[in-house]
Amino acid sequence: GGATSAFFPTVLENDSGSGDGGDLELGGGVNPLLQKLVEGDPEVLGTKWTRLYSSSEGDGLSFRSLCDKIRGYDGPTVLLLGGIPSPSKYLGPTSHESRLSIGFFTTDSWIESSDYFGSNDDCFMFSLDHKKNDTKIIRPKERQSTKNLGAKRYMYCHPSSLSKFNRRSRDAPIQTNGSVHGIGIGGSASQPRIHITESLEECRALSFDPLFEDGDLLTEEYRKSLYYFDVDCIEMWGVGGEEWISDALSAQVRARENHAASLEKARKVDKSQFLEDFEHGLTSGNKPGIFGHRDLVEERCDL
Repeated sequence: GGATSAFFPTVLENDSGSGDGGDLELGGGVNPLLQKLVEGDPEVLGTKWTRLYSSSEGDGLSFRSLCDKIRGYDGPTVLLLGGIPSPSKYLGPTSHESRLSIGFFTTDSWIESSDYFGSNDDCFMFSLDHKKNDTKIIRPKERQSTKNLGAKRYMYCHPSSLSKFNRRSRDAPIQTNGSVHGIGIGGSASQPRIHITESLEECRALSFDPLFEDGDLLTEEYRKSLYYFDVDCIEMWGVGGEEWISDALSAQVRARENHAASLEKARKVDKSQFLEDFEHGLTSGNKPGIFGHRDLVEERCDL
């Protein structure tokens, strides 16, 4: 009863021999790419992993499904992305053999926001080279001074539906701060180093940005698609060991309950406001009521 990953094609050990197959313990015979990834932060990555989302294990391949699965999870995570060069951007015949495997590890929690978040340096981008059995890790640049601690933000998750879940005045403009929708890692809100679009098409991974060390995440082949790619596989894993994962999952349950309660409250408020507006429309002498349009038509006819 071991967990599996499309990115590390080895059955990964589950030492309890029970559960739903979503937990793993690192042991002998682990994929060499995973072993090298763990070296990026052995204290956090060298322990138990729990699968939070997998597009190839029944969770569905969609940005919305990913957000739903990770919402409220309060712990370190590893995001894994697989894909091919974007055919719409490719200069010449497309090649499905040039697959990419890239990802992002962070000890900060994911939240839905139009602003960048995450100020902890315990994060890095990485790429997996399955042909060479090699893992490339790209870390944040060193901060110039302690005064800048917290001035850098490494990531954001900005669904286009975000405003629907935020209570704000009816006439207030939607504030996006110039950020593109989807998931952004590094770079800026208008041009992230890694940008995962909501459609999962025409995503992009650049070679440099102000926040992370320079370096290519994609192979030379992706120059032909201007570093655009389409995602066809996503996994998100909770990491950090039994206690950390357990606490993070408990926090997720509470967050989901609070989210559901907020949505229910919003529905009741909207329904109450609708009834009030409806009754006002029937009785108000200042605004056209439910049949007020007839009076307006008659006024125009009289003119």
